[in-house]
Amino acid sequence: MFTLKQLRYFAAVARHRHFGRAAAECHVSQPALSLQIQELERRLDARLFQRTKRSVSLTDAGRIFLEETRPAMAQLDRAALLARQAGRGERGVVEIGFTASAAYSGVLARSVAAWRRDCARIGFVPTM
Repeated sequence: MFTLKQLRYFAAVARHRHFGRAAAECHVSQPALSLQIQELERRLDARLFQRTKRSVSLTDAGRIFLEETRPAMAQLDRAALLARQAGRGERGVVEIGFTASAAYSGVLARSVAAWRRDCARIGFVPTM
């Protein structure tokens, strides 16, 4: 139906209310951004922006579309962040085997406490 790139461009234009500034933020030319917005509008069969020579504003359809896409965009950004963290080994679960003597001596408790302090986003599952 539409692409993530088009959603990001749409959000940038909505935020800046200016195609040139939105294009600069998105690191694309203004004509390329305008074409993507036009394609998005065509696919939605709705005008998202009211354009004049001096201003850009959201139409009712644009306001509704922005409102409804914000949570999805936030979730996609969160998913990307979590994937990057997992890729760097900053998220996930580590299973570590131990002996009974480690549990009784306090070594395990100290090690788990240090692990949880230093690696809070990585789960720790001790297995015997």
